[in-house]
Amino acid sequence: MSSEHLSAVIAKGGVDAIVSDWGLHQREHCDAPLHVRCGPTITRAPRVQVDPQATEWVLLTSGTTGAPKMLVHNFASLTAPIKSGQNQETDVVWGTFYDIRRYGGLQILLRAILGRGSFVLSSADESAGDYLGRLGAHAVTHISGTPSHWRRALMSPAVRAIAPRYVRLSGEIADQAILNALRSCYPQASIGHAYASTEAGVGFEVNDGLEGFPPSTIGARGEVEMKIEDSSLRIRSARAADRHVGEEGPAFVDDEGFVDTGDVVELRGDRYLIQIKFKQNRSSTCFGNSN
Repeated sequence: MSSEHLSAVIAKGGVDAIVSDWGLHQREHCDAPLHVRCGPTITRAPRVQVDPQATEWVLLTSGTTGAPKMLVHNFASLTAPIKSGQNQETDVVWGTFYDIRRYGGLQILLRAILGRGSFVLSSADESAGDYLGRLGAHAVTHISGTPSHWRRALMSPAVRAIAPRYVRLSGEIADQAILNALRSCYPQASIGHAYASTEAGVGFEVNDGLEGFPPSTIGARGEVEMKIEDSSLRIRSARAADRHVGEEGPAFVDDEGFVDTGDVVELRGDRYLIQIKFKQNRSSTCFGNSN
């Protein structure tokens, strides 16, 4: 995150304390009353009596169109897309090219934890090839990333270091070319792509090997309801964020509880395809998540 955006996030969020491993020279753009330097040593803190309250998670959008927005989620909204009993095999090992501090990466981490599987973290300064090599060494079985992540991975010889059972795309539009390329590389794998956003949560998953999504997805009642209004995809579910942090603009949920994703969709034959993204400068959309 740029220093300009970091300052905006601190101000908008009303941050009064920062815990990090930064040195003094790295705090120049971090205007907060309290800075706490953390390190690798864990020490026992004195017992402090606090009132119990529900934990909330503040997640940032990608910030591709300006300063990132901050969305408040709770444990129920974050875990709602994860089916009970999913991935209960004892040998499941997850990996993701995502940053687990963002919605898409956190979704994969939660899948690993709630499914009682293992998880291989990526590093911000690690190349796709190096990460694939580590994933292969740990016998990864399930892996996710954006189409851009996968295009870079497919150019690396290390792409053959893994033999996943499940490949998941999200974060961008997954076109037929990347789906076909992954099918060719991993013929044994189930390949799916998902639509989600930090605001709306996970909307749906598509696992038939085709780009876009079927018309039956629209109007169906269930955990997630979707409709198209003014050519824009709108989603209603318990998976959505609760609210913005420090946002004074209009609510992102309409009177009926639908989130306007800002993505323009068009029916072509028997398939809906996204034609324009971020029509209304909405949140970071994952199509192709689980963000």
